[in-house]
Amino acid sequence: MKKDVEKLVENIIIVFLILFGLFLVYQIMKNALGGSWTTENIIISLLIFNLGCVLTIGFSLAKLGSDHKHLSNQFKSLAGDFKRYVKK
Repeated sequence: MKKDVEKLVENIIIVFLILFGLFLVYQIMKNALGGSWTTENIIISLLIFNLGCVLTIGFSLAKLGSDHKHLSNQFKSLAGDFKRYVKK
């Protein structure tokens, strides 16, 4: 149940980042054509977008590291079983 909630939160963050990124691209194109946002606002928005991407990558990396520990224990058990099999 906890993993489902974590995955849901991660997916919501990713969707939000994609939508925010598309909105930033729209604002940059609008500014390039003489539109609304000032350059400082675009730079701050890009920094916030970058921070969100880094956090999402960090969450994925933390999950990958915890999955690796689980696999490490399974490989240790497999190696022990193999050693017992070879000794017979």
